[in-house]
Amino acid sequence: MSTTSCVVVVGYNGNRVHDIQKLRELCNRLYNARLILLVEQIQPEDHLVADHVCTTSLALADLADSVDLVAGCLDADDWKLIGVLPFSDRGVLLGAALATHYGLPGITRSQARAGLDKQVFRKLEALADSSPEHYHPVFSTRIESLAELRERVVELGGKAFIKPACEGASRGCRVIHHPSECEEAWQALKPYREDGIVLEELIQNAHEYSWEYVAGSTWVTEKTTTEGAYRAEIQQVVPAPLSADVQARLVAAGRHMSGLVSLDNGAYHNEIFLRSDGLTSAVETNMRPGGMHIWDLARRAFVDFDPWERWVRWAVEGTVEHFDPVPRGYCGIRLLTAPAGGILRAAPRIEALALELNIDLVEGLYAKQIGDSVSALVQDNTSFIGHIVLFNTDYAQLSDDLLRLAEAVESRIAVISLAPASIAVS
Repeated sequence: MSTTSCVVVVGYNGNRVHDIQKLRELCNRLYNARLILLVEQIQPEDHLVADHVCTTSLALADLADSVDLVAGCLDADDWKLIGVLPFSDRGVLLGAALATHYGLPGITRSQARAGLDKQVFRKLEALADSSPEHYHPVFSTRIESLAELRERVVELGGKAFIKPACEGASRGCRVIHHPSECEEAWQALKPYREDGIVLEELIQNAHEYSWEYVAGSTWVTEKTTTEGAYRAEIQQVVPAPLSADVQARLVAAGRHMSGLVSLDNGAYHNEIFLRSDGLTSAVETNMRPGGMHIWDLARRAFVDFDPWERWVRWAVEGTVEHFDPVPRGYCGIRLLTAPAGGILRAAPRIEALALELNIDLVEGLYAKQIGDSVSALVQDNTSFIGHIVLFNTDYAQLSDDLLRLAEAVESRIAVISLAPASIAVS
């Protein structure tokens, strides 16, 4: 029996399943290879975007068994593994283990832990011999109990930021504005406590960015997050409009963060605060492609640049080319929110609204369908009901158009409220 080349993609975050299709087409076109998707739980759409789908645990405790399971399946069907692409935070560990096992481009298991557990990164940060001139670490500590949470919040002046240690897509991230909110926050984080809870100082009046890296190329993305109790990313613009000095500080911070973890990883999405005093601080390191279509924005914003292809070539050939992408303009995405909680009754045609407002639309899609349950409370990146993507050579015009179109769409969305059932009194 002849062998068939394959590339393994390990996991995906949230609703990123359709990105798997891009990787599948690249693997087939570049190497005549099939794409095998490894997930913990198979979803029906997985079979539509991958050539084959396998289920296995991505947990640290099951790592050795999972490597043996995958290796056994590949051997049994005579697959020749030529590349490994860790595509989710939880998938970074198994991706590293498989790359090591097969002698393919990638990182070690110990290096991969920093991409999954935020406290591992903080320990590496604290032990660093040096850091960039304008870089200032964030206070961070692991929390084991409600009593400890209350004590730490008081020590931080009554305000703090709390999040799961091993999650992505803004899941579980929330602000504590007063010690009285500790109990509610602790209860809300119950599903994540087994893997650890992290408490950090609350950084206020700061701008947020992310340093993106793929196989030797880097750029900086501007990000906007929601306000209120929860923090979720609502807008991204590539590239970020920056002065030379600020660009240099953010790049230095991003490179420092990746250097603390590994110089061999093919992709980074390092999130960074630019404080009001001009100092930079790490939010967290993510050792996989950025979410919210950031790589697709980059593909349109830069001249002759495809991050997806660069990543696949890195995974198979170990190709690293130090190349600074050249901007042709700005590409931005903004997520859409529901005006109220309930059942989605009607949603306008985004294309028609863009035409009416004289806005050139790159993409406008709904993540929710008529009849789906929606919420006005955005708790993480999966709470949004859709998105719009625009491109413009002028940053100010792009920003204005993103807001105008989003407001126009959201103001025309109809939701049937689910009022609580009344209780008859006799």
